[in-house]
Amino acid sequence: MKKPLGYLLLRDPRVPIRAKLIALGAGAAVVTAIELLQIPFETIAAALLPFVGIPGDLALDGAEAIIGPILVACLLLPRLTPVDLVRRIRAEAECHSPA
Repeated sequence: MKKPLGYLLLRDPRVPIRAKLIALGAGAAVVTAIELLQIPFETIAAALLPFVGIPGDLALDGAEAIIGPILVACLLLPRLTPVDLVRRIRAEAECHSPA
C-alpha cells in the first residue's frame, strides 16, 4: 500500500520544521473555522437528542481536532516543502514500495 506523499513528508525529518508547523497551523485554522460554522447545527441536535448528542459530540470533536489538521497538513506539505526534497522523498518511496 502506498502512503500519500503528504504523510511521508510530515514524518520525514529532512522536511523543515517551519513547513510542518505552517501546514499544521493552517489545518488547525481550517478545522476551527468549520467547527465555528457547525455550532448552530450541533446546538439544535443536542437540544433534540441530549443523551445522544453530547457524548457523540465530544467523541467526534476530539477526533476532528486531531485528524483534521493532520489531513490538511498532508495536503499542504507537498507545496510548502522545497521541490528537490519532495522529488527525492517521492523517488525513495517509489523505490521502497512493493510492486
